Amino acid sequence: MDLHARYPALSDLKSRARARIPHFVWEYLDSATGSEAITRRNRAALDAVLFHPAALRGEIKADLSTRFLGRDYPAPFGIAPLGMSGLIWPDAERMLARHAAQAGIPYGLSTVATRTPEEMAAHIGDQGWFQMYPPRDTKIRDDMLARAKGA
Repeated sequence: MDLHARYPALSDLKSRARARIPHFVWEYLDSATGSEAITRRNRAALDAVLFHPAALRGEIKADLSTRFLGRDYPAPFGIAPLGMSGLIWPDAERMLARHAAQAGIPYGLSTVATRTPEEMAAHIGDQGWFQMYPPRDTKIRDDMLARAKGA
């Protein structure tokens, strides 16, 4: 199946996803916090990005590598945490973690992931980050941090 032909625009994928996943999962995925002002600003900023084609001369050797928190990465981005991503696509956390490890980029596991840090450890490699929404109970928080660190 040629995905580019079947879904030529992100809006095509969006309508397919909305039809495919449970309504409450769609609402979680497609919404933002509060008045959703940040979402509108992000959309406006993304829409302002334009590509200007130009004829280039010579060979270009792009280097996207960067250093962050004392570590070298091949690209200046990683895979951000998304809570409940396993509800959006089966086994999404493990697939994303494996691809991040293969690419040498960080993978952020959400506090509200559908997989535990222990289940994810073998897939993340040494690129794992943990998004922590700290609970009020210090015993629970300390346990979560110890488990994430141990994994």
